[in-house]
Amino acid sequence: MDYSTPTHPPRFHVTVEGERFTCEEAQGLDPRDGRGAPDGRDLTVTLTGCVLTDTPDALSWALAEEADGPRPVSVTIDETDATGREVLTTWQLTDAAPAQLQGAETREADHEGRIRRLTLDAARITAVPHAAGTSTTTRVQGASAPADRR
Repeated sequence: MDYSTPTHPPRFHVTVEGERFTCEEAQGLDPRDGRGAPDGRDLTVTLTGCVLTDTPDALSWALAEEADGPRPVSVTIDETDATGREVLTTWQLTDAAPAQLQGAETREADHEGRIRRLTLDAARITAVPHAAGTSTTTRVQGASAPADRR
């Protein structure tokens, strides 16, 4: 895995249970893109190029290391401007859990984990554009119970 310094700041800051990590890209966050599946399926968000430094709980969650499998939690994703300093939009994912993981590597000496691609399932995605100050929500019908993780 390439541990070189990126040429641009990460655009997405992800917070899981109070621990924050960065990802280069996030797909599936737009609640208007038809992801509100009427058949009760979870919404899917895919994060790529993630770096988790000094975030042991978030890394353990992403790697689904719990004995009972992936645990649904609330996840916050902030999209920043090109400088990485100003938050443009915040998304709240309700009952989000890792569904698929590709290219994970940890370096204990650096207290760092890197994940090439992390796919999350979530019952709900709420977008809060910072400039407009409005909120839009996508909700999966019948998503009050935890999703079936076959």
